[in-house]
Amino acid sequence: MFIKQAELFEGVSAGAKHLIESRGMEQTCKAGDLIFQEGSVGHFFYMLEDGKIDLYIGKQEQARFLVYYPGEIFGWSALLATRRYLATAKCMADSVITRVPVSSIDEVLKDYPPDGQLLYKNLAGILGERLIGAYYQNLPQPQYQTPSYG
Repeated sequence: MFIKQAELFEGVSAGAKHLIESRGMEQTCKAGDLIFQEGSVGHFFYMLEDGKIDLYIGKQEQARFLVYYPGEIFGWSALLATRRYLATAKCMADSVITRVPVSSIDEVLKDYPPDGQLLYKNLAGILGERLIGAYYQNLPQPQYQTPSYG
């Protein structure tokens, strides 16, 4: 499990990491497999070990995000108050993922309160980076005109 590489767990104590690691379950999925669907109740969040996962929003796949580096977290919306997935996740290639029960984070909040706070602070940072990335991805490209010399 790539918990040591995952931004979400940066600075979290060994005890809290062990609790989360002990609850995680490695899973293999094939290209085209659906992991979760937008709007469904989220009992797990996921960490990519290897492969590529496509996250998209809407029936027309209006907004997309590709998960492709080891340790990257997805399905994080299951950690929010609504406990519903905000996107659909589909394997783009054969992949290995770790699914982690949301209840393990609830245990960390109860048994290791400072680590629970740090997890959510790290999550806020990850979401902020993704929001900025999505913003820049959707900016219109500047149109350059060739100067005329005449």
